[in-house]
Amino acid sequence: MRKERGFTLIELLVVIAILAVLFGVTALALNNIGTGSDEIQTAEKDVVQTAIDVCDAVNSCSPGTQLTEDYVGPATSGVGNYLRRTSKYCYTWGSDLIATEGSCP
Repeated sequence: MRKERGFTLIELLVVIAILAVLFGVTALALNNIGTGSDEIQTAEKDVVQTAIDVCDAVNSCSPGTQLTEDYVGPATSGVGNYLRRTSKYCYTWGSDLIATEGSCP
């Protein structure tokens, strides 16, 4: 009597086929993630607005009026301390402290 050890070739092929199908389904599902620039800009605007709100609430500081439409980041006066990186988009805000999308120079 022969003792069976390991997997047969058919079993290995079935497992490889199942993994290929799962990879294909996953690749199709993740195909368009992160390509919507509108969603990215809205998310970054929310981060900038949160930085403005935190600056105003924690320090009772005025984050300044961003009159020039420029990239917002750690170097920005007032709110820069509350931002980790420079935004890909430009934002402006006035004395009402509401961030709006601007056009980059």
